[in-house]
Amino acid sequence: MRPPAAPGHDDGEDDRRRLVALPDTLLAPSDLARCLPLLLWLLDWRGGEDDLLAALPHAKPEIDLTDLRNSLAVLGFPTRLHRLRGGRAPAELLPAMLLAPGRPAAVLYADEQGRLLRAEPGGGAAPCPPSALRGLLLCCAPPLAARPRQGWFAGVARRFHGDLPALLGVSGLMAVLGLAVPAFAMAVFDTIIAGHSPATLPMLALGVTGAVLGEAAFRSLRQRALLRIGERLDRLVSGAVFTQLMSLPTALVERAGTASQVSRLRDFAAIREFLTGAFAVAVLDLPFTLVVLALMLALGGWIALVPVGTVCAFGLLFLLTRAPLRLAIADAARASQAREALAVEALEAARTLKLAGAEGRWVERYAAAAAAAAVASAHAATLSGAVLLASQAIVTLSGLAAVVTGVLAVFGGAMTAGALIAGMMLIWRVLGPLQTGFTMLSRWEQTQASIRQVDQLMALESERPDPLDARMAPPERGEIVFHRVTLRYLAQAEPVLAGASVSIRPGEVVAVVGGEGAGKSSLLLLVAGLYRPQGGVVRIDGHDVRAFDPAVLRRNIGWVPQKPELLYGTVAQNLRLAHPTASDSVLRRAAAEAGVLAAIEALPQGFDTRVGDNRSGSLPRSILLRIALAAALLRDAPILLLDEPVAGLDDACAQAFTDVIASRRGRCTILMATHRPSHVKLADRVLRVRDGQLEELARPAAGAAPQRTPVFSPSGAGR
Repeated sequence: MRPPAAPGHDDGEDDRRRLVALPDTLLAPSDLARCLPLLLWLLDWRGGEDDLLAALPHAKPEIDLTDLRNSLAVLGFPTRLHRLRGGRAPAELLPAMLLAPGRPAAVLYADEQGRLLRAEPGGGAAPCPPSALRGLLLCCAPPLAARPRQGWFAGVARRFHGDLPALLGVSGLMAVLGLAVPAFAMAVFDTIIAGHSPATLPMLALGVTGAVLGEAAFRSLRQRALLRIGERLDRLVSGAVFTQLMSLPTALVERAGTASQVSRLRDFAAIREFLTGAFAVAVLDLPFTLVVLALMLALGGWIALVPVGTVCAFGLLFLLTRAPLRLAIADAARASQAREALAVEALEAARTLKLAGAEGRWVERYAAAAAAAAVASAHAATLSGAVLLASQAIVTLSGLAAVVTGVLAVFGGAMTAGALIAGMMLIWRVLGPLQTGFTMLSRWEQTQASIRQVDQLMALESERPDPLDARMAPPERGEIVFHRVTLRYLAQAEPVLAGASVSIRPGEVVAVVGGEGAGKSSLLLLVAGLYRPQGGVVRIDGHDVRAFDPAVLRRNIGWVPQKPELLYGTVAQNLRLAHPTASDSVLRRAAAEAGVLAAIEALPQGFDTRVGDNRSGSLPRSILLRIALAAALLRDAPILLLDEPVAGLDDACAQAFTDVIASRRGRCTILMATHRPSHVKLADRVLRVRDGQLEELARPAAGAAPQRTPVFSPSGAGR
């Protein structure tokens, strides 16, 4: 059964068929990528071809299975792999992607009569015999209606509960096989040497060698399993955290700063290392120390109490050092974050610092911050080192206590010399995991803090709508209405806009003027939904901006920023970020309209010239701006936003924008923040932002001073 259409949408069947018929030139040359549109069509996915191409990796020539699963997750379909057995595919798992060894990927589904069909890229569907059901089935879960907001990381960790029994089973087998060496030693001393029977030695040696090799194999198997879990955690959590960061409201991200956002990604790296490293090994081994203790009780009685005393000593040490170590680690983290924030700020403003001749002062500031971070880190390292030395001393003293207890037991006849040697081997098998667990436990506070940071981040309200949430159709006319809009950057700050109301008709050219920092750019960001007003409402085509899917809204708005930046990739790939399905001829036409075609063709490889990765800085700003203008024109959107794009540039670049404004007049609504008189003269209306108020200026006649006229709200009430 197909889902209902979203408000304002028609049936959408034509869009779905175009999705399946995407040409190979727009998809990566991979059978996985070419199967993706058909699979999404069978899953009744409601997106379009632009959504699909945007979900695929950028600037990557061919995708692998991991890229495919990540793309499906971005589109709202988490996946899992099912191994096919017995020549059958469960109907509840279909449609799915069939990954058979030695064959290209195909889509497996059932028709209305229940027949099993297989469809390969570029070919039709054909019946799938049971003999072809080999390999793996990539199954898609239905989109989630809601995302948990609290305890997010715990919810992710629960997905790995199924791996725990196997890991515990392997650890148990390792514990049993690990008893072979102590048993061999006891047999050698108590049976072979005492009984003068060397004939049994080769058989025992052969058996213990097999046990040692078996334990090593199981240890390697467990290590690989933990590495796979760490890899899956990395893909799941780091991808979700980065997606959440990219989906947060713009104002929230800008206030936090770059260094703070990067530190959030680093938080997860610490969590993964803790949960899949030595601590995980110690936790898996811990239940089976009870087996070892039981054997020690059978061997020598009181010697088994030594590990119990060791646990008590570790517990006392943990209680004594927990608070000072936690404070030292927190101070070191804050000092390190302050140092990194200062470095990021300096790198982002390197040109400003050089022009101001302030590098020396900034170096001094960084040196002071680095010194403070070094002192804090040294203090934390000193405490951690002291705790580690104390734990090593406890282990050594425990070993000595075990020797003394064992010797006394031998003299008392409670155990044999062979049992004493076996008991000492067992003691070290217990004390090693105990020390490792304690050492890692001292980092538990830091890991808990990192988990709380990740949970708090994922609990923030993002712009991304729920996959099943129906949204308005994209705007088509370009009517913009501000009704009593109030905007503050911070709750305690003065409003940038206070009760602003204005109505802009479709096809109008409107210039927004005002002083630096008055809020001209913020007015444009409100239209694009990048800022959300604290009061009032912004409407496009009669609908609240918040009623649109943010991604769909912004794909239907052309945007040229003050400081355009190109991402890593070719010029063509950067242009196609605005319109993924644009052909080469469409790219050339948009570049020509933006007056940048000749400049692009003059580059070493033309449209295939690679930019980004610090290479776009070598391009003149006038070229970057016109490339951004070409990207905005590619969308042929009903709204075009120009945010002071030609401030301080030459007349040739300004003329390119003038030509675009003239050619697009009446075809789309143009809202431009500008100081340039030649652009203001092109406007049908002029709005000024001043002291939080929005007022309309009458267009002056030649030589006349501008006159202020009231701006009317949509209801007709004057301001």
